[in-house]
Amino acid sequence: MSQNNILEVENLNVRFYTYAGVVEALDSVNLTMRKGEILGLVGETGCGKSVTSLSVMRLVPPPGKIEGGNIYFVAGSNRHSVLKMDDGSLRKMRGKDISMIFQEPRAYLNPVYNVEDQIAEVLLEHRKEEFLKAAIETHRKKRLENLAKAKGAKAAADVEKIGKVSSTFEVNTYKKLARNPRSLAGRFLAKFSRQRYFKSEVRKEVVRILKSVEIPDPERVARMYPHELSGGMAQRVVIAMALACNPTLLIADEPTTNLDVTVQAQILNLIKQLKKNLNSSILYITHDLGVVAQLCDRVAVMYAGNIIEMTDVFKIFDKPLHPYAQALLESIPRPGQAFKSIRGLVPSMINPPKGCRFNDRCSYAMEICLKIKPPFFEASKDHYVACHLYGEESK
Repeated sequence: MSQNNILEVENLNVRFYTYAGVVEALDSVNLTMRKGEILGLVGETGCGKSVTSLSVMRLVPPPGKIEGGNIYFVAGSNRHSVLKMDDGSLRKMRGKDISMIFQEPRAYLNPVYNVEDQIAEVLLEHRKEEFLKAAIETHRKKRLENLAKAKGAKAAADVEKIGKVSSTFEVNTYKKLARNPRSLAGRFLAKFSRQRYFKSEVRKEVVRILKSVEIPDPERVARMYPHELSGGMAQRVVIAMALACNPTLLIADEPTTNLDVTVQAQILNLIKQLKKNLNSSILYITHDLGVVAQLCDRVAVMYAGNIIEMTDVFKIFDKPLHPYAQALLESIPRPGQAFKSIRGLVPSMINPPKGCRFNDRCSYAMEICLKIKPPFFEASKDHYVACHLYGEESK
């Protein structure tokens, strides 16, 4: 694995076992992401973009199964094989190291909890010790302030100097929880103590996060429920949840779907600004090439469960190699020109074509395209393609 890569997907295969047949959703997918970049994953609806992102998180829903390949992710100085991680390790990774902005925000917001509770759940799962320590420090300062009012500033300074601020049941609770938050005693204390300062610290962080995603009046929004939010506001809340723990890798699955143009532009600007501030890597899934041109550093083009081309955003618009990528760019509406669509239909993933899955729609299809799947290789520097037109057999 290259030291500059944060994510590597190698020969990933995912199948869905349905009553209609076996859906070959991903067929030997290869994908790499570099540290600090925005990689756009584009393709038609149903080509496997969302399944790829869910596979990276090990969240493929049944009846889907990951049946082959490897997924490697770098968190800090550690390299993890995601497919070999146990459930506990996966739970620690999700939300902290890898987060996801889902396609339909209202489908992923719980209607019976307010915004503060839902963001706090993420914070308490991964940053609980941080808030416990902050609560202890806040409690100490408050006790000193009260002591200074009662006995004078000199007495408070003397007490702080020798470290004899008297303890309380509440601060003892914080200390025990900080030592082992998941212990039986810790859970009991957490349930039956008031935890005023602890809840206050979490609430302050929730408001700060909402403010960072440019939500107006974050204190009021924190108390609102999902049905009270507009589409753009709900999307910002989901983004806030994803960014609560400053993830190394952020997966954005069509986060601007169903939003109007002005709100879409605001969300895109927000993602760019957050990437700059947090230096996270972003896998941006979309079918909108205009968004790709505006936002992404590199692009991977997907078709029928395969990555068929991957390069930087300038090359994909200037000189696409794969016939599907070329047809995709030609199908962009242009003023004064006749609309060009890609002939034919996306093949059934239950019974996909042999060889190259684009062969029945390709104007350059050769006999080998009907029999042998083209390898995914580097046709020129940092320009990868899966097409027989550029392989050894074409020479």
